[in-house]
Amino acid sequence: MTSPLDKLDALEKELSRLSTAEDKLNSVTAYLRDTRDSSRRIIHDIRTETSETDDEAKTGKRLTMLMRQHGLLEAYAELQIPKMLSEAVKPLENVLCANVDITNGRICQEEGKQACGGCKLVLYCSKTCQTQHWRLHKNDCKDPIRSPNWKPAWIVEKRSPTFMSGNNTLNERWQNDVDRIALTRAHLWGNIPAYDVLALARNETVLGKDYNVAFVASGDLRNVVFTVNGLPEEFSGRLTIILNDRDSHVTLRNILLLSLLGLPDVNSAAELALHAWYSVFLPMEYAAQVSHAGFRALQDLKVDGSIHMQLSPTSTLAGQVSDDIRSHFLACLDDTSFGMGEAAREYERVRFAPSRVDRHHRWYGRLEPSHRLACLEYRRFGLVLPFGAKNDHFNMPNRTLFSSDGCWLQNDLANPLDGWNAKSIVEAGRKHGASRADLYGCLYFFLSEQLRVFARRLRKFRISFHIFNRDASDLSKAIRAGNLASYGVPSTIRFDRVDVSNIMDAEYVGIPRIVTFWGPLLATGQHATLLGYFMNWVNRQKGGNINSLDPKASEYSGMMEGLEDEGKIPRLTNRSLATAQEYAGMIGVYMGFLMTKFYRRPSSNYVSGIPFSPIELAAVWVVLRVICLNSQTVNRGILMPASTNSYGQSVSSRLYGRNLVEGLDYFVQS
Repeated sequence: MTSPLDKLDALEKELSRLSTAEDKLNSVTAYLRDTRDSSRRIIHDIRTETSETDDEAKTGKRLTMLMRQHGLLEAYAELQIPKMLSEAVKPLENVLCANVDITNGRICQEEGKQACGGCKLVLYCSKTCQTQHWRLHKNDCKDPIRSPNWKPAWIVEKRSPTFMSGNNTLNERWQNDVDRIALTRAHLWGNIPAYDVLALARNETVLGKDYNVAFVASGDLRNVVFTVNGLPEEFSGRLTIILNDRDSHVTLRNILLLSLLGLPDVNSAAELALHAWYSVFLPMEYAAQVSHAGFRALQDLKVDGSIHMQLSPTSTLAGQVSDDIRSHFLACLDDTSFGMGEAAREYERVRFAPSRVDRHHRWYGRLEPSHRLACLEYRRFGLVLPFGAKNDHFNMPNRTLFSSDGCWLQNDLANPLDGWNAKSIVEAGRKHGASRADLYGCLYFFLSEQLRVFARRLRKFRISFHIFNRDASDLSKAIRAGNLASYGVPSTIRFDRVDVSNIMDAEYVGIPRIVTFWGPLLATGQHATLLGYFMNWVNRQKGGNINSLDPKASEYSGMMEGLEDEGKIPRLTNRSLATAQEYAGMIGVYMGFLMTKFYRRPSSNYVSGIPFSPIELAAVWVVLRVICLNSQTVNRGILMPASTNSYGQSVSSRLYGRNLVEGLDYFVQS
């Protein structure tokens, strides 16, 4: 039997005899097909040096040096890696049988059809597989967090919850931990459901017109994806999208995800983008393809920060980013800086910080038993996959979710579910066989559908992305001064929609400055709209927060009684409640339900709380929509030129009021 080193010796002699790069590349490709392990290793060694000393690493390193000697690295990276890896990227089309036992090499590849009668989280192809797998599955199925008698830690320990008292006996440095974990982290995933800013079928309805949209504090790509996917199939105009966010990590990830979504195979592109977006760990082949896409983007990123990329035959990306984007790219593409073990320990350190237990338990307290376990599973492993799916090959850190020195970039409560409509997630999952209990399995199929549609539309529609990472006010100034014309954004551009996210809050840019900077860039016509939401309004506006109500007030007690009638809150007379003290301790959990009920009632006019001048009041309409998400209060406002006088006909309450609230209420009402 020929050893890998003997094969490599033969390859070296053959390359010396061949004269053309094409022939040499074909020889290398044939060699890699015969030595699967080395082909996987070279994917990572192409751009980086390895310090490993095992035989496989030595072989990969020698092969890398040999290819570099013959000038084959770039050609191999451009032509062969995508082809080889596309064969390794296998999206799930339906939920598979959960009978997986990696230790004993047992993996059932049949489609799952029968749900576990206990947890409803996993499916089996047959009773035989279910019986065979019970030894492993019973640990999940009987997890204490699924118990109908489960209670938050502060109830069990008979103490006040830390999020109410700020006095954590579990950790004397509680306040410092909160500041470090919750307040100083990046925001790489959206925290309110995605929305379509154009909604052409409800608004302009003109399908041959060109449209300009600006996401001036974009965050992740979810609203971009939802807006593009909302275009009618017959759309024939050009869509110009400004994508701006001040955070360099957000900008880097948006470039990388768009690059991935432009890969030739739509299904593979969607699968790679899904996990690069939301999974904390990746299969080696996926990590390699993410790195390859990153290097492609890096090659298109010039020294002055300008970037020009062809995403597909019909879609492009151009713009200018800050100097630190390049260093962030290089850090994300360096897979030698820290390994799987270090990343897993860092992820666990943040996700399971003792000082944050009560905040997680407050969230769990409002969920059904199996939903609690599904959320705990994601918190443990960070993988967007059906519950029980084979996952041992997810063995590389997703470097885009960690800093250059290996720190987890987000806070402990960051959750992919927050960025999408919960009802739509479950509906999509059911179409692929996932049960309602399997939240992240449903999310997997929902995202797979959305990203496949988006990837196809990158190839079908004419879409121009223009990416920047400036302060929102500075971006407006640069556009109006004509400084961005060379990137495809002339001073004459006018936008059909401008989404400013939550920077309308007074703590950030504020409405007066938003109107001043972005109002003049709105297009004329009744549908041109400035959109945003007020995240902090409830905490400083009188009557904006349920905590400002007197607990003895009839309105407060009426909401409590209503929730008791709906079965959301157990009645105090219920014998299952041990004491009134326990009931009081659960108010922290029930507060999310109370807020939902509070904010669904008619709201006061938000204009009264904003220091507008008469001129500014004449310039805009302000309509407030207040909703609740995962106990975090979110306030959505829609600003429009008063001259349009068309709130009822535009992207209005039909889209931003009812649809969002219906999705948010799904976990609460179902």
